[in-house]
Amino acid sequence: MSDSDLVQSFLTAKADALVRRSRDALAGLIHTDFVYVNATGSSFDKASYIDTYCASGKVVFLSQKVEGLKVVRFSDTLVATMTLRDHFKSGDNEIRATFRSISVLVEADSRWLWAAGQTMSIEERA
Repeated sequence: MSDSDLVQSFLTAKADALVRRSRDALAGLIHTDFVYVNATGSSFDKASYIDTYCASGKVVFLSQKVEGLKVVRFSDTLVATMTLRDHFKSGDNEIRATFRSISVLVEADSRWLWAAGQTMSIEERA
């Protein structure tokens, strides 16, 4: 499997866990020392990411699609950049938004785990 295929498969599993709101599935994909910064600049560790985006109901993902995936390998680390097309609910609002994102996956215990990520809003261009 190519690095791009591996990361695409991983991102599909992450999106599936978010949509299903499966804490266990999501936790199994995330490194213990995980760090994430969202589009509003808020920072999360593993527990707070799972709580906010999966368990609490504050944000409920309806879908997440990956486009323009690019992957670079640095030994046991994969760095992926992409465009995310998210469809989610936040409170009473249903939102469709496009983001640029970077995800860092590390190989640990013979599997790939999400170690870090950052997402930022981008404007749609016609």
